[in-house]
Amino acid sequence: MNTLSQSAQIADHIAIKSMSPAMLTEQAYIIREFLLENIAKTGGHIGANLSVIELTIAIHHLFDSPNDKVIFDTGHQGYTHKLLTGREDAFKSLNTYRGMSRFIARDESEHDAIDASHAGTSLSLASGYAQALKDSGSQQSVVAVIGDGSLVEGMAFEGLNYCAEQQNDNLVIIINDNEMAIAKSIGGMRNLTAGDGWQSQCESFFTAMGFEYMPVTDGHNLEQLTSTLKKAKGANKTAVVHVKTEKGKGLACAKNHPYKMHFSMPFDVETGAGASATVVGRTYAVVAAEELEAIMDRDESVYAITPATPYASSLDACLNKYPERALDVGMAEQHAVGMACGLALGGKKPVVCMQTTFMQRAYDQIIHDACYMQLPVTVFGVRAGFAGYDGATHHGIYDIPYLRSFPHLQIQYPANSAQLSKMIQQRLANPQGPMAILYPYEPIPECEGVIGEMEPCGLSLAKAGTDGYIICLGNKLLDAYRIVELLAKDGKEFGIICIQSIKPFPSERLVELTEAVEHIVTLEESVLNGGLGSIVLEAYSDLNTSKNVFRSGVNDMFVHPGSKEECSNECGMLPEQVVEQIKTKWTKFF
Repeated sequence: MNTLSQSAQIADHIAIKSMSPAMLTEQAYIIREFLLENIAKTGGHIGANLSVIELTIAIHHLFDSPNDKVIFDTGHQGYTHKLLTGREDAFKSLNTYRGMSRFIARDESEHDAIDASHAGTSLSLASGYAQALKDSGSQQSVVAVIGDGSLVEGMAFEGLNYCAEQQNDNLVIIINDNEMAIAKSIGGMRNLTAGDGWQSQCESFFTAMGFEYMPVTDGHNLEQLTSTLKKAKGANKTAVVHVKTEKGKGLACAKNHPYKMHFSMPFDVETGAGASATVVGRTYAVVAAEELEAIMDRDESVYAITPATPYASSLDACLNKYPERALDVGMAEQHAVGMACGLALGGKKPVVCMQTTFMQRAYDQIIHDACYMQLPVTVFGVRAGFAGYDGATHHGIYDIPYLRSFPHLQIQYPANSAQLSKMIQQRLANPQGPMAILYPYEPIPECEGVIGEMEPCGLSLAKAGTDGYIICLGNKLLDAYRIVELLAKDGKEFGIICIQSIKPFPSERLVELTEAVEHIVTLEESVLNGGLGSIVLEAYSDLNTSKNVFRSGVNDMFVHPGSKEECSNECGMLPEQVVEQIKTKWTKFF
């Protein structure tokens, strides 16, 4: 990598409009060098962004943002867009609390038309936006940029279908085709858009649907891009501009990387040293994946399914070892669960491994197919709780309230890594009905917390108490011990009960263990409405037991991306904050 000279400057979205193709090409070089130099320090979605530098420059050259609306699907490929719209200085704050978003964010700039962090939404949003502008008599254009990987999302196909019916001449659809989702693209869409005959195949497909189809064979050639986009802008009906790009272009270590350096922690540009798509260290996802692989070694009826995020569930080794039973189905969460249900109907033991932030996209399939038919489908929900520096919608803090409303669904949350392994062993030995096993997206701490054996009912008495009890899930166990220490300074002896079975909930055993105390504190990295605290209150009410219950969790809010500590602080959930809140609530007790 060459260091940028002092004279090299990134142009803004206004200056870019009057530049020649040669000047635009120079800007692409400057931006590529900037991204490599800066993202190597902060970490970020480097591979995805290197793919669309020239494309984004061409869009801003021909369209008038923010008057024209540019909608990036997912938004993790918006770094060049951010640079052209005045956010160069913000890049040093990427991957820090309340720093520049990894995605497109309306509170950052008027040039960001939507808030985005989940795939497949752009075409539907663009369809509605374009319709509203057109019906208002506006001449503004709407440009939707969607990847070939995102295009397989159910919502994306629904949007594409209606855009063909709608035929807005102020709408341009751009497919950024680098033959990658996060991992390699799979399935029929890949077959359509890849190979020697991709142009004629895609022309037949999109024109048959009713679109004006315009291919760009070299998505890093600004002359091709600008001339094609100019035609698309002047088309009399919705145009699909199909742009072939290279994920990770300009970064040597991306060429042989399984995800083309889609995302990485800070890394060495020259050698790739330090590159990691996930949090560093041994994680709960690694433990779950190792246990799953060991079971697959001896049980051929076990299948693993992931919707395009094998790295998050640490499934790479499994995918390589068992390509016929470990399946990446692409960005298709609904299909992943539906396919798992079909496997279960066929006598297999399917395990769907996905981040809980995307699990909600399969809401209908979990309740309608898995739960209603009471099928032995197992979901490994990684990233339960606070989920780091991705978007606010990535936090896995909504799972418990909606999942526990599903009839027949069992929900478990291990207290530590040993319990996680044991849960998986017991579950896959003889799965009955649907089950979700939730666990956090973080390194396993050196001390996971002292805890006894899990009782058959699904809880562990970690510590006995005489003045009260703290009731928590595994990801709050260490905080529970800290709170006990702080309360002891005020002469209060609190015990700890760790819940492993969220559903069915061990109500009777919980009431029995806490019978002699009056004060209960619940801790959870979950929204309070319908979460663990609500379950505990329901248990006491159903069994005609009265307690003073203080619930600590996430109020009715979206939480900024951040570390576990930063998010906890924002929500008033740090141990010191909880103790102060308890003292304020229970003044007579103290």
